[in-house]
Amino acid sequence: MNTPNFSEKFSCPEFLAMERTIIDDFVDCTRECCAEVEICVKALNKQGGPEYIHRMFRSMHSLKGNCQMVGLGPLNALLHRIEEVFSRARAHPEQYIPELGEFLLLATDEIEELLSELIANGEADEVKRKRLYDVCETLQKNTVNGLSAGVFKDAIASLGGRIFDKSATLKNLKIELTLPEDLTLMRSLAAHLDKLSIFRKNRSEQTLELVNSLNEAMGFPADKKQLEAAAWMHDVGMSLIPQVIFNKEGNLSKEEQKILQEHVQLGSQLLLRFGGWDDAARMVLDHHEFFDGSGYPNGTVGNDIHPGARMLAIVDTFCSITTERSDRGYKKSLMQAISEINANIHVQFDPQMVTTFNDVVRNLMMKQ
Repeated sequence: MNTPNFSEKFSCPEFLAMERTIIDDFVDCTRECCAEVEICVKALNKQGGPEYIHRMFRSMHSLKGNCQMVGLGPLNALLHRIEEVFSRARAHPEQYIPELGEFLLLATDEIEELLSELIANGEADEVKRKRLYDVCETLQKNTVNGLSAGVFKDAIASLGGRIFDKSATLKNLKIELTLPEDLTLMRSLAAHLDKLSIFRKNRSEQTLELVNSLNEAMGFPADKKQLEAAAWMHDVGMSLIPQVIFNKEGNLSKEEQKILQEHVQLGSQLLLRFGGWDDAARMVLDHHEFFDGSGYPNGTVGNDIHPGARMLAIVDTFCSITTERSDRGYKKSLMQAISEINANIHVQFDPQMVTTFNDVVRNLMMKQ
């Protein structure tokens, strides 16, 4: 078995060191740009006008600029080459041919794959990136005198011969009856919850990142895997609460509060059903307990509250305060959030953990 050389992978430390929310925003923008390219290709293949050429160029140019801004040099260089190939069609819209569009769909798809690999593994396939770069360089030379279908067919073939029709792929995609890994499924459930409200965008990812940082700073009082499960699942029970309560503006009635509070039991029971996640289930059940015993569902006091739940309580409150709400209309700053949390030590939060969380947020502010 051959072991890949270091030169067969590329990494972008500057990009990977950025806050997760920035990376997530970049990924969202990348997907939007690639989706816009697909829309324009479909329109052009149906005899759409030159405005779609310009829309597509703006999307690719925007994506290239975004890559440069976040330190993705290898992808920025690749997009520059793709943009050079496309500039022929931009200068002469009447020369557009479907094969060019098919090549662009393939190229943007490979860029998305490289980005996903980079984020997941910290490095990505340099051989694939260089191959696409070289193909674009060849295309640039071979289209000096105009665009031809044969040239782009050769380019597509050299990239594996794949011509993408994402709409057809989605249409023909079969949903297999398979069971994913527990944490993968938990993350998926959390993502579905975050989509239920525009005010929860990336909320679960942010919670996991902050609670992991706090756990590390505290010397790992909670098992990392169990804490990850609790971070994904702590609010999943909310998705089973009636939407009129979940999204209600203003104060809840006592009966509505009681229904809302059931989310901790629902989430913890789901974890118990998974099996092997008893600690995580306890964290979810306890994460709305107050340090002075005035929380719910059991009125547990102080150190009797699971340490993972005490950390989740701080982070969950912090994320809630710094997230824009329909009934608030603006985001509060990190300092305002920390001030509110510090004002509730001994009552709502573990004082020692709050002190450590102050340091975690201070480091976060310094990075920003």
